[in-house]
Amino acid sequence: MSMKQYIKLFEQFILESGNSIEDAKPFTQAQVDSTVKWIEKNVFPQIGLNGIGDDAAVIGSAGKKLPEATSGDIDIAVSADKIAGALGTSLGNALFELDKKLKSLGYSTKLAVGFTQVSFGAPIEGDYKNGVGQVDLMLTHDLEWSKFIYHSPDFRIAESMYKGAYRNILLMAIMGKSYYEVLKSTDKGETEEYKAYVVQLDNGIVEVRKTFMGVKGIRKTATKLKEYDNLITKQPSDVVNLLFNGGHKPDELTTYEKLKNLFDSNDFKFPDKRNEILKAFKTKLEDAKLPLPSGL
Repeated sequence: MSMKQYIKLFEQFILESGNSIEDAKPFTQAQVDSTVKWIEKNVFPQIGLNGIGDDAAVIGSAGKKLPEATSGDIDIAVSADKIAGALGTSLGNALFELDKKLKSLGYSTKLAVGFTQVSFGAPIEGDYKNGVGQVDLMLTHDLEWSKFIYHSPDFRIAESMYKGAYRNILLMAIMGKSYYEVLKSTDKGETEEYKAYVVQLDNGIVEVRKTFMGVKGIRKTATKLKEYDNLITKQPSDVVNLLFNGGHKPDELTTYEKLKNLFDSNDFKFPDKRNEILKAFKTKLEDAKLPLPSGL
């Protein structure tokens, strides 16, 4: 999957507005916490989960917006391993078995295989008189990574001026350009093959190798050589250490502003690549149809 596809995937995930479940109503911010607690008590035990903070985590912006704002859905990352074990199935089939289980419990559902998630209609605040709201259960093999990469700023306390997509797109640009190495060049000096670190929302930091060489020569778009994929890390602390000196922590990368400040600081390990990174960042924002943040 290309970087552009990952940006689109992230944007789709962040911007989903609760339209998958028929007749689903948006949640007010005051309804989010009580609905999640109802799910913990009534749904999680049925699918092998203990609760938020153990084998599940609320991600995205639900409950973090200003009081007058609504959320189209509630996104919850859940342990794929725990669900597979409880439902007596393989990790590869866990998503489909989860969908079947929720249906058997009487919930309306919708599968989104590309997001590795099942959406279901939950009674708002546990009471069907309030209507049904969409809850997205996203299966993950690493809860800490999912919490890190899908973090949304808390707009109630003005944690950031920008949604999480800005942080992730900048992180993608920084990682991709910082660990970029040309492996082969043509006689004309064109890049034929290169390797780079990429941020994969579902996997972590992965080293990939790509080639521009086709049957008729150099192409405009590179093709990934999948046999060279190499997982570098899924640990948020490793992500910080790959890019910055000074012993910084993952919570210093939770917003666009925090990441940009570290990127501009003397602790950034690759200052000679700043211009190239910013150029890539701007291009990626344009691809995602997002306006440039102030200062750029």
